[in-house]
Amino acid sequence: MEINAFNAGDKILCYSDKIDYFLNFHKTLVVAELDLTNVCNHKCPGCCGNNENNAQLSKEQIDKIVEGLAKLGNKGVILSGGGEPTLSPHFEYAVRCIRENGMKIGLNSHGMNLDRKKCEIIANNMEYFRISLDAGSAEMYAKIHGMSAKDFDKTLQNIKLFSEVKKELESKTSFGVGFLTSRETSVDMESFVRLAKENGADFAQFRPFIGDDFDVLPLLEALKTKYECDTFKIVASFQKYKEMQNLEQRGYKKCHGMFFSTCISADFKVWACLHFRQSPKHLLGDLRKESLEQIWRGSRIREVYESIDCATCPILCRNDSFNKTLDRLQLSVFNAEFL
Repeated sequence: MEINAFNAGDKILCYSDKIDYFLNFHKTLVVAELDLTNVCNHKCPGCCGNNENNAQLSKEQIDKIVEGLAKLGNKGVILSGGGEPTLSPHFEYAVRCIRENGMKIGLNSHGMNLDRKKCEIIANNMEYFRISLDAGSAEMYAKIHGMSAKDFDKTLQNIKLFSEVKKELESKTSFGVGFLTSRETSVDMESFVRLAKENGADFAQFRPFIGDDFDVLPLLEALKTKYECDTFKIVASFQKYKEMQNLEQRGYKKCHGMFFSTCISADFKVWACLHFRQSPKHLLGDLRKESLEQIWRGSRIREVYESIDCATCPILCRNDSFNKTLDRLQLSVFNAEFL
C-alpha cells in the first residue's frame, strides 16, 4: 500500500492551475477544513477547538458551503474540528453532499464514537481516515485526551473494528492512527506504534504538538526500522521535525498558503487559518451575510493577508510548507487587476 508522505510543500506543486489562479486571485482553493460541529465529548487540554461554542451546521448551511466550494473549484474537504465530526447529526448527509459535488474527503476523529454504520460510511467515502489516539497507554491517554482507561480501550476496539470493516468492504481508504509528539508523550511512542499495528491500521502518523520542538527524529527512525512492513508504515512530517533545528528562520514573511487552504467553522464563518478560529483578525467573512465566492473575491481577504505577522504564528503550522514553496517560486500574490 502506498502511504502519503505528508509533504504539503511538494503537493501544492501538483496544482499548476491553482498557482496560475494565485497570480490573478481567482479560484485558488485546494482544500477546506470543515467543522461540522463544535460539540466534542473529549476533554483534551491542548485542543485548538476549546469548545468555543456549541454551534452545529444545519443541512441548509452544509448545502451552501459545499455549493460555494464547488464553484471555487475546491478539490478536497477535511472533516475535523472544532468539535468531533462524527457527533454531528448531519455527518452522513455532509459526506454524501461533498462526494456528490465531486470533492474528495478526509476525516480526522478521536474515534471513540464509531459504530459499524459509521465505519461503513467512512470506508465507502473517505480518501483517508485518521484516528487521533496520541497515546500508547491509558495513563498517557488520560493526560492528552482527558479521558478514562475505559474510553482508551473503547477507542482501541474501534480501531480494530474499522480495520475489519475496511477489509470486508475492500475499501481503499488510507487508515491511520495519529500521535502528537512532545517531551512528555515521547515515552509512549513505541507502545503506540505497537497498538496501531496490532489493531490493523495501515500507518502510524507522528506530528509535533504545535509549539513543541522536542527532537524525536532518532526515535522515529528506529521505530521505522523495527516495525515497518509491506502492510504497515510509520509516517511523519519529517520536514517539520528537521526544520525545528532552525525555527527562527521561517524563510517567508507572508502567508501565501491562506489562499490555498481555508477553515469554515461550525458557526458558519470563514477563517484564514485553522489555528486562529474565533480570532477577529483572521475572520474572512460570515456566510450568513455573503456567499463563499463573495468572501473569496472581496477586499477583506486582502486586508487579512496584509495584516498577518507570520512571526507571531504557531511554528510549523499547516501553511508553513505551502509558504516556503510559494516563496521559492517568487510569486506575487496580487497583480494590478486585483479589485
